[in-house]
Amino acid sequence: MKAISKSLLRAVALLVLICLFLVRPLVRVRLCIVAFHRFGHLALEPEIFLGEQELRVKSGVTKRFPVQVHWWSFGPQRLQANKFLVIKWREVLCVLPSWWIDALHTVGHLVPFLKLEEPKMSIRGNLNALDETETHLQLTEAEHRKGHIELSKLGIDPDRPYVCLVVRDGGHYASLGEKESDGYSFLNFEIASFEQAALWLVEHGYQVVRMGAGTETPLSTSHPQLIDYANSQHRSEFLDIYIAATCSFAVSTQTGPDAVCLAFRQPVCYIDVSRFSQFFFGTNLAWWNPTELWQTGSRLSLRDVLTGPVGNIKDPNDFIKYGVTQVRSDNAMITKSVAGFAESFEKRFVQSESDEVVEHSVQRLIEELMGIDGRQQFGRITAVLNPAFVRQSGDWYLV
Repeated sequence: MKAISKSLLRAVALLVLICLFLVRPLVRVRLCIVAFHRFGHLALEPEIFLGEQELRVKSGVTKRFPVQVHWWSFGPQRLQANKFLVIKWREVLCVLPSWWIDALHTVGHLVPFLKLEEPKMSIRGNLNALDETETHLQLTEAEHRKGHIELSKLGIDPDRPYVCLVVRDGGHYASLGEKESDGYSFLNFEIASFEQAALWLVEHGYQVVRMGAGTETPLSTSHPQLIDYANSQHRSEFLDIYIAATCSFAVSTQTGPDAVCLAFRQPVCYIDVSRFSQFFFGTNLAWWNPTELWQTGSRLSLRDVLTGPVGNIKDPNDFIKYGVTQVRSDNAMITKSVAGFAESFEKRFVQSESDEVVEHSVQRLIEELMGIDGRQQFGRITAVLNPAFVRQSGDWYLV
């Protein structure tokens, strides 16, 4: 019966594709298939797509005909990284059942001239959409009321500022019985390295919410304003989104929840950035602090990274392949970086003239050395090298 149902479905898909082929001069349907199983991609791929589409319309690049229609797929519900986030996207997009999109996709590959275009989804894009547009996701008044109630259960005062702490470790994959390769040591961190910075934030009036999926190493530091939400019994898919969407800012090692912050236009202070090819250089929401990388006995400056193979690494195992090692920021360095970012946040990111000069020179250097490939991947370079990092390590990093 399953095979018969699949054959009938594909027959219907074939008829629909024939009809869509005939009306292509007037209406063009595109299939938008999201990496639904990855939290950050689920948040940012539709957001970047919608932002860039909005910018193209404003610039007059989009033609009146054919009319563009987008059918979205967020995969089977059981595999979605966050079901509440999919619910929110359904309010904005034309989302069709994954089995129907799969049928159209399959038949299109079998009959290539009928194949519907499938735009490449990206979590970055090259039109600086996060800087140039407003968020397309909106929380309702009812959701805000629910959020306030749920935050109170966690011990968070929703009327006082709170910060997301996003620290990647290998706990999620270990809980699934999977072992990450050695290269992921460049991406995984110990939460203990961030606890001093978290306490600094607490002492300066912030509540700190440690984000995660429930498989992370628990916090070893206890404080009523430092909430280990990742290991809380109150954790939910709704709160995963709500906290990231409404926080003042995030401190992150670049994983999952920080993408939700960016989608809702909340700034993020990134600690120990190593994979430049996977970073968010095309948005001024991203403030970054590089990790210290060494190769063949030499410490790598920004120019060294961008003119060698290290700047293009995507697979973290390639750090090992190229003989790269790293020196992680310690508690004190992370605290200084986070404190510098928080102070800039409180000044609404208005920088001193000298800091602005350095910022623009760094952005120009990245654009110059990344060249056309960088422009195509990131657009204009607007991410900010944290001035606090420059004051600590600019003497060797910016040579």
